[in-house]
Amino acid sequence: MKTNLFLLKFLLMTFLMLNVVSCESKKSDNPLLDTQWNGLAKIPQETEIILKFSKDKFDVLQGDKIIETMNYTLNNGDINIEKKSGGTPCNVGTKGKYNYEIIGENLVMTPVSDDCADRIKSFQGIMYKKIEIKK
Repeated sequence: MKTNLFLLKFLLMTFLMLNVVSCESKKSDNPLLDTQWNGLAKIPQETEIILKFSKDKFDVLQGDKIIETMNYTLNNGDINIEKKSGGTPCNVGTKGKYNYEIIGENLVMTPVSDDCADRIKSFQGIMYKKIEIKK
């Protein structure tokens, strides 16, 4: 009886530990998940914006107003984006690919290819500063 109880406790603890490790590794697969970044984009004048990332999309905010929404995926240091809505000159569905790099508390996105030249101008050369999210 004691052996069965011990075995049951051991299996339960092992399962819980593996579950915690699994959750942590999934979160680390996407370093942009649930983060926000502030910077001065050129749209066409320099304007302060916030990039607010969730699981598979990010919103571009000017103040509290969402001015653009894009879907994204990450792949080997690249972020692939597709416009879903917004008032910028890029058409809905326009795709782009950028190399992204997180350096300390800064995010830099360098264009690889983009169907929208205006979006390249707004992201190129901008260093976004990470914003701590208050919970």
